[in-house]
Amino acid sequence: MKKKKAVFMTALLLAAVGITAVIAMAAGRKKEKEGILCVTSFYPMYLLADSVAEGAENVRVVNLTENHGGCLHDYTLTTQDMRLLSEADLFLINGGGMELFLTKTAEDYKNLRIVDTSKGYTFFEETEHNHALNAHLWLDIEGYLLQLSNTEEAFVAADPSQEEIYRKNAEACRKELMALKAEYDEGKDELSGGKTVVFHEGFVYLFHMLGIETIHCLAMDSDTQISAGEAAQIIEECRLHGITRLFSEADYAQTVTDTFAAETQGTVFVLDAVTGGEMSASDKESTTPAGVALYCSRMRENLEIIKRAYGLR
Repeated sequence: MKKKKAVFMTALLLAAVGITAVIAMAAGRKKEKEGILCVTSFYPMYLLADSVAEGAENVRVVNLTENHGGCLHDYTLTTQDMRLLSEADLFLINGGGMELFLTKTAEDYKNLRIVDTSKGYTFFEETEHNHALNAHLWLDIEGYLLQLSNTEEAFVAADPSQEEIYRKNAEACRKELMALKAEYDEGKDELSGGKTVVFHEGFVYLFHMLGIETIHCLAMDSDTQISAGEAAQIIEECRLHGITRLFSEADYAQTVTDTFAAETQGTVFVLDAVTGGEMSASDKESTTPAGVALYCSRMRENLEIIKRAYGLR
């Protein structure tokens, strides 16, 4: 028995030494590495960070959830994610409850600078009965402008030696986003007063910018099961308000069509929530930093689709 206990205690000691060595090695790598490692929580944050840091020396921007399409409601941290965060200098998050998987991150990584880019924003609630925040503020251009400013300040604070680059990039992004906002304002003059049903929470912000009232929002994801009761409610609301235009992401357009199109005599239009994809050659060649150029391109396509849906194209 004493021999077994001695072996067990030896194993524990070796394990403790091993863990300590790993932590020491990670700390050593962090001290030795040059520059700034910025990690972003998901794609819209990555586009902003990559744009603000474009051309800065020894700055690396990595998207934590790069292989995860859509929003982050069901995401869990992997061992690789935790290793990445342990090496990061700056972690940019969306906020508003989007990153529920980060509940303990502040406790586990006390030296990691975590920046909530939504700070100062007033969110919509998901529904009048559910008081959770609708965290999809990047689909509100004013919300994205706020996130841009918070991202800019985060980089300047983390790496003041390259402040001029960060400021210049942020100003170029701001100029393009303001031009995009002006286009949506013009669209609001034409579209204000319309009504719709959407199948993505972020589209509530998108249509609010255009003065279009969202009568019902059903958030769709891979686990969504539309109950007969909810389907009947949406169909009734469409009939009551004369709604024949429904808006969905591409992944769920067929489900929405099969469930609602015939019953409402409506058409399903596909919009882009800007939560994934690759930068095109034109994005990279734009005078605006590539990430924000991509965002603006996608949002302009959304505006054109909405105008076409309402007979303005």
